[in-house]
Amino acid sequence: MVVDRKNIVNQDFVSRLGLQDPHNLKSVSGGDINLAYSLYSGDLRLFLKVQPHHDASFFDSEVASLKALGQYVRVPEVIKQGELGDNAYLILSWIERGQGDQADLGKMMANLHSHHGQRFGFEISNTVDYVPKDNTWNDNWADFFIEQRLKPLMKQAQKKAFWLTQRGDHFANLIKTIQNDEHANSVKPSLLHGDFWGGNFMFDQSGQPVLYDPNAFYGDREYDIAVSTVFPGFNKDFYDAYQATYPMDEGWQDRMKWYEFYYVMMHFVRFGDIYAPRLNKLLISF
Repeated sequence: MVVDRKNIVNQDFVSRLGLQDPHNLKSVSGGDINLAYSLYSGDLRLFLKVQPHHDASFFDSEVASLKALGQYVRVPEVIKQGELGDNAYLILSWIERGQGDQADLGKMMANLHSHHGQRFGFEISNTVDYVPKDNTWNDNWADFFIEQRLKPLMKQAQKKAFWLTQRGDHFANLIKTIQNDEHANSVKPSLLHGDFWGGNFMFDQSGQPVLYDPNAFYGDREYDIAVSTVFPGFNKDFYDAYQATYPMDEGWQDRMKWYEFYYVMMHFVRFGDIYAPRLNKLLISF
């Protein structure tokens, strides 16, 4: 369904956000999930996200993720979350884009991942995501990744494409590999961004790296690093600095394919056959 932005987010909508002197509303790029805007409250520039036909809880996962990550790294500040009519909204601080060094980003991610939890999961599950995330706490990463990530997503993917049911042996091999992997059964839970691709970081005007649009949970830190390789956006300086700060465990190169497969399958479920060749190539390698 095509959403008419003018019929949802206009000056009347902005006037009911409870901001002081709201003005200069402009549509901006902000992903393909939410309507996104720049606006001012007095002299303060803000970033507004709106999700039509949802209640305020739509942004609960993002707010919890930003607050969790914000304890350790730079993220946009949560200003306000709410609902107008049947439209959820989230107001964040605006961060002006600048230039920076990806080595600093690598060090920052290593610092984030060095913060460990007691279990795998998160304080809230993201049930409104196109691919829902069950973040119920789990003591074992192999079990969490298989039962709360891989298997539910494969069920979604199989509904879209019968050919995936014919690759069942390969998927079963992957499951067995993860179940028997020493790292997967002993790794410490790290706080993850959860959707760490090249479109979800920036540098501010002081050159400091900033993370946004997180889908946070405690998991294997190699997941974040694997996701970063699926699309362009990161250079050698990033990976070298990360490894120098917090080296990954032996065998990480082999495990990266698990997480790449999961992330590509998420895109297949959402965007369709454009990702089918890449998904199939990964799956038959298991």
